[in-house]
Amino acid sequence: MKKDLRTFLRATAATSFVLIAATAQAQSKPDSFYGEIGYTQINYKEAGYSIKPSVVRAMIGTEVHPNLAIEGMLGMGIADDSTTIRGVKVTGEINNTWGIFAKPKAAITPELDVFARLGYAKTKIAASVPGYSMTDSGGSTAYGLGASYKLSKQVSANVDYMSYYNKNGVKGTGMTLGVGFKF
Repeated sequence: MKKDLRTFLRATAATSFVLIAATAQAQSKPDSFYGEIGYTQINYKEAGYSIKPSVVRAMIGTEVHPNLAIEGMLGMGIADDSTTIRGVKVTGEINNTWGIFAKPKAAITPELDVFARLGYAKTKIAASVPGYSMTDSGGSTAYGLGASYKLSKQVSANVDYMSYYNKNGVKGTGMTLGVGFKF
């Protein structure tokens, strides 16, 4: 618990520092803040079984350079999934997930950007079998690749593939389809 609190406080301090610096820079740069909302299906694999719960994911970010953004992520579970293990139905869901990322990017055309994400994500999951349920959480390095296509000056269509968790034989990956908005 103390380790999780320290990690959270470090991430909060780093985010605050980056956002303060970015805000100072953004005062002379319009359209540097943006948000994205998307649908993610997580492929969660552990100990020989997998489930695919769904998440609605929000990103908020600021461009600190034309080729670099800093983002914060929050996701909330919207649908569970189940599998059968040795004749017992196991249901799993993502309660929530959050993270912070650096997002290097490059313009391929005036409308199309490709990007990478590298950062940290923490996820809380719930699982149940008839008569018993449990929750657990964990965090790890998170990374991914994606693309953004500008539909207008303020709106974009986005797609990315992310590894949110990969530790101790447990993996959580997912593809997100979403829409982005410049502020």
